[in-house]
Amino acid sequence: MPFAVPRGGPAPQPDPDPDEVRALREEVEQLRHAVHSHAAVDQAIGVVIARGGLSPQEAWDVLREVSMRTNTKLRVVAEQLVEWVHTAELSPALRGELERQLSLRRQEQDASSASPVPSSPPPGEGLPLPARSDGER
Repeated sequence: MPFAVPRGGPAPQPDPDPDEVRALREEVEQLRHAVHSHAAVDQAIGVVIARGGLSPQEAWDVLREVSMRTNTKLRVVAEQLVEWVHTAELSPALRGELERQLSLRRQEQDASSASPVPSSPPPGEGLPLPARSDGER
């Protein structure tokens, strides 16, 4: 019997090292945070795709640029964009940079649209930007 338990039950396990337990708990918390952040980023990519008619890679690039140019963590940008869809509230800095990045992508697509190969829907014909809380767009 290769899996037989010795008489008297399993061998007692040594007490866990408190430092190792603490390190493992921290790692679990970091992994939970990473999974949450990844989900928010994926959803925000979807928002940018819908708004700008971009590819997933282009939407990722837009998120990165907005994050870098507003000096805001990518996770925070993503969470605010996802929330924006529900509340129509987005900080002026993020809104302005998002609009600027989408405009740049439109200009790039317009410049390369001389090719007869159809692509995704034209930018600006995606979902409209939610209205600002003050009623402006």
